[in-house]
Amino acid sequence: MASNATIGIVVTHNGYLNFLADVTERKQSEDLVHNLSHMLMQAQERERQMISYELHDSIGQNLYTLKIGCDMLFENQPAISPGLRGKMVELSKLLEQTITNVRNLAYGLQPPGLDEMGLVKALEMYCEEFYEKNGVKVEFQSAGLHSFDMDSNSEIHIYRLVQEGLNNIRKHADAAQVNIMLMGASPNVILRIEDNGKGFDVTARELALSNEKRLGLRSMKERVNLLGGQMTIQSRPMKGTKIFIKIPFKERKSESEKANINH
Repeated sequence: MASNATIGIVVTHNGYLNFLADVTERKQSEDLVHNLSHMLMQAQERERQMISYELHDSIGQNLYTLKIGCDMLFENQPAISPGLRGKMVELSKLLEQTITNVRNLAYGLQPPGLDEMGLVKALEMYCEEFYEKNGVKVEFQSAGLHSFDMDSNSEIHIYRLVQEGLNNIRKHADAAQVNIMLMGASPNVILRIEDNGKGFDVTARELALSNEKRLGLRSMKERVNLLGGQMTIQSRPMKGTKIFIKIPFKERKSESEKANINH
């Protein structure tokens, strides 16, 4: 009987070790996926920055030079027919619109002034521009962030969350008013995005997220998960939508800390 009892303990012990090994392996796999996803998102931001600079500094400048050339092409040439002159004016207007589109693309890829002005001011500007372009009024407020020195990675992610949230509202919500609140509540940063649009069935949308071709909410959820945060959605058909995001605060690294990491 003692022998059988001993065998029973050994079997249970081995089973426990196997369980621990499975848990450890699963945790390592999850950490690996998380790290790879984080590296991918950082690579995407670097690629966006590079494309933004190329659009603004190279393509945008070339288009601007071309427009000036078109505008000056028929200067001091009164013999040019009105029809040909009118065609050149049309081409000049088309170039001007293309320059504006390229500039908007560049600004969308790389938030202007984020490093220089800070997150709050950059978001204020973006919300104002969003209203001017789309006619959807955005009320942006911030509180409790004066003592928060967020790292640049957190800042760009929060900016992208607001950007993705507003674009999703523009495409699908049919809203006239959006209220955004960004708040520092140590040890977290809280982001709330609320609209008065047509809303949706949250349960049905959550089930469809894995197969959703539209990247709006899924992209936001993945970004929040990478930051170790939580995102909840409240919505009902014809009752608008509220998105609550809580992200752990990460402080900006000092130059000495950055140097140690690089070495």
